[in-house]
Amino acid sequence: MRVKGQLITLEGIDGSGKSTVARLIAKRLHEAVPQRKIILTAEPTGGQAGKILKAQLSASDGSEPSVARRMEELFLFMADHADQLEKLIYPSLQEGAIVISDRYADSTAAYQGVTLRGVVPDPVQWIREIYSPWNRHPDRTLLFSLDPVLALQRMQSRPEREKFERLEFLREVDKNFRHLAALEPDRFVTIDASRAADDVAGQAMMPILKLLEQA
Repeated sequence: MRVKGQLITLEGIDGSGKSTVARLIAKRLHEAVPQRKIILTAEPTGGQAGKILKAQLSASDGSEPSVARRMEELFLFMADHADQLEKLIYPSLQEGAIVISDRYADSTAAYQGVTLRGVVPDPVQWIREIYSPWNRHPDRTLLFSLDPVLALQRMQSRPEREKFERLEFLREVDKNFRHLAALEPDRFVTIDASRAADDVAGQAMMPILKLLEQA
């Protein structure tokens, strides 16, 4: 019988340590379930839409973008996500792999839900409804919880800064993430991201292994 694939997503504000912990999780999963294929990916991807997004985010001067530019950004995130679903996530899950994604559709809802305030009513829910008919729902989502002030402190050493790395903006994104977690408590597991990376990875492994046991 073919093993069922699982999709595990890592979410949280910039600076919460997801990317570092994602690599640790992948390594520990290789050791814990060596018979399973482990796929580690991230959004934005290295695909065409993802490259455009990364360039735009890095080049932003911090000024308020036009409504048209904000809508363009939203749909670039969605196009990049759709491409990743088609080329990587669905094929990997069909092969029985464990897919770990550093950011997923919830990040788009949380971040663009802030940028689109005043443009559409209840933007977080509006974005979720656009995704709903075609998105692959994660089997488990780990929400890395960290005070935005501490997150910004962690990012001070980054050579390149993105437009999202502003305190008030991150506070609003954090609220959106907590709102999303409250909407789906069975899917989301909140992780204390203020601790050392190894400790955070240890926290994260517990709900992942529990999910695999239930499969």
